Amino acid sequence: MFKSICFDYKYDSSPAERLRLIKEAGFDGVYVHSQYNPVEYIDLICRSTLKIESLHLPYKKLIQGHTVDSRYVNVLWESDDRAAPYVDELIHEILFAHEYGIEMVVMHVTSGDTPPPMHENGIRNIAAILDVCEKYNIILCLENLRRLDYLDYAFDSLRSDKLMFCFDSGHANCMTHNLDSFPWSRYVDKLCYLHLNDNNGVADQHLIPFTGNINWEKLAQVIHSFKRHLSLTLEVRSSAETRRQNSEREYLKRCFDSAVRLQGLMES
Repeated sequence: MFKSICFDYKYDSSPAERLRLIKEAGFDGVYVHSQYNPVEYIDLICRSTLKIESLHLPYKKLIQGHTVDSRYVNVLWESDDRAAPYVDELIHEILFAHEYGIEMVVMHVTSGDTPPPMHENGIRNIAAILDVCEKYNIILCLENLRRLDYLDYAFDSLRSDKLMFCFDSGHANCMTHNLDSFPWSRYVDKLCYLHLNDNNGVADQHLIPFTGNINWEKLAQVIHSFKRHLSLTLEVRSSAETRRQNSEREYLKRCFDSAVRLQGLMES
């Protein structure tokens, strides 16, 4: 199975050193997040043997690198004039993905428990983003967060073979608390990407799989029963304590070992 990891897992290494360590750990690829300035290291990754599996589109409003509004994504559902700058930003990121040969982008459609009411404005905005993805043959993956009803609304309203689903294990565990009853029947036909991470069921901690309270034996078998050839993509972030206790090489080994263990569970 193809194994990848998010490029920004919070160790303070140079991009070149990080690439070397990720490759040495055994990973096949990475995914990058536009809000962490991938333009600063995108060329390095492209010149490496690691594949850039996806680009995560922005959902926060940043000014000079600082978060101004962590729920900026909710503007999608507001009036056209309010949403237009954000939609333009997402389209710019998709063009960036096309320029660098990135074939998939991941998008949030809400943030928090109480986004603005569902409205056709939101569908029009997602459709505009999807149109650009279709033009450049890029898959647009919508990710599960706290409000699955907005996700359902988008999938029910829009039809495209470029509109797919990214399942985030951590979000299902700590946001919707429904790993045991996740509505797979709603999304399995669209499932094409995984964000695998663990947590304590309360906070979105982005822990290495098998270090939180997710039942990975059960989840791995459920996912594999639906889709047998998905990449194992770790969306993990080291804590300050982890960085004190583990070298970056040790941390990446733990990450890769967890992916190998997951593969074993899926194939057993």
